[in-house]
Amino acid sequence: MRMSGLNFESIPAISSPIRFYLTAPIFALFAALLIALNSDTLWLSRWIPSTLAITHLIALGVMAMIMIGSLFQVIPVLCGAAIPISGWRLHLFHATLVTGILTLAAAFLGWLSFLFPFVLLGLSLGYFTLTLAWLLITQAKGEQTRLPILLAILALTALFLIGMVLLSGYLWGFMPAAGKNLTNLHAGIGSFGWVMLLVMAVSFQVIPMFHVTPNFSQRWRYSLITLLVMGISLASIEAFSSSLSWGWLLCIIATLLYCVLTLNNLKKRKRKLPDVVINYWGIGLVCLMLSCSLLLWLILPFAKPASALLWQSKLEVLLGFLFSFGFILAIIQGMLLKIVPFLISLHLQRLMMQNPMAMTPLPDHYQLISRVRMKRQYYSYLALLVSLGLACLLPVTTPLMATAFAINWLVIANNIYGALKQYQKYRGKLIS
Repeated sequence: MRMSGLNFESIPAISSPIRFYLTAPIFALFAALLIALNSDTLWLSRWIPSTLAITHLIALGVMAMIMIGSLFQVIPVLCGAAIPISGWRLHLFHATLVTGILTLAAAFLGWLSFLFPFVLLGLSLGYFTLTLAWLLITQAKGEQTRLPILLAILALTALFLIGMVLLSGYLWGFMPAAGKNLTNLHAGIGSFGWVMLLVMAVSFQVIPMFHVTPNFSQRWRYSLITLLVMGISLASIEAFSSSLSWGWLLCIIATLLYCVLTLNNLKKRKRKLPDVVINYWGIGLVCLMLSCSLLLWLILPFAKPASALLWQSKLEVLLGFLFSFGFILAIIQGMLLKIVPFLISLHLQRLMMQNPMAMTPLPDHYQLISRVRMKRQYYSYLALLVSLGLACLLPVTTPLMATAFAINWLVIANNIYGALKQYQKYRGKLIS
């Protein structure tokens, strides 16, 4: 089956992405618990062990878990080649990744040796990045999407390798001369490389498909990705040679241009009906622009008042939450509301073609996740953002933010599980 240049012939079993989608809420609950238990120190510094544990539970356990699961579905559709990780290898990869993330958080909290996450994440993420990079280089098609996704995977590989170096510092005291700059590079490549390149690559295809907008022009697609790659490359050199931040400045410019371009494209959509996914995109992109503005203020070497310097540590923590909660989680939550029903419909259609005599009417997307459930998820996300702003101003309310975060992901888990139950019901009718 092909549509608009997309390939639906190599889609994996539905269990491949769904296992990652259902794992992410569990990590969100762990992170929420740690936020609540460490609310008195959370805003003091991003270098505190509990803050590092929370950061990696959210970054790896929630965000990367959803993104990796989505790649199992997106790569076959956009690039025409299935990720060759299935069966026992998929079970082992998923289990090793989950255990590696848990042990990493435990190691930051001083409960375990960093040797456990070093081995487990080294094996799981190393296997995934090598497998996917090789697939994209040798088998994948569709240059418009293959190249930016390959660049995102290469950024993930660099992110992973820097993470291994940083973990080796905890284990054996090994640390390059770049020192803290290496940690900043780790965060920057994760944000502008792995996340932004992947969001760009996927959004250039799915926004026109799901929201009936004009296509992104080829000139803008290549220009933004080129500018982002140039910025990351320059920032990587600067991390080892100087304290300048021209590379990150290029990344910020590319990201702000992407935000303006995407918001303008969404305004031109042909279907003007209310859609919470459009709201998610709008909020996410606005938060991304605010994150870039805050990062710009933090990295530019102009003189800052003494009172502002006292707030710098808190603003660095706020930047992390604004980028992750405000941007990445907004895009992830909105895309899940589209991808999960689309994925289920796709698999049910394949079953119906295999058994045309079943004559069972298939559910539409809003039967799988109703508009009421979508709004409930969206409002719980808005409550999270409001509680984030309140916690930044009044740290004593941070447990409220933790509660809102937990509720938001419980609602997401319920929506995914409810859609999966509908899939099982219709699947039973089609194969009986």
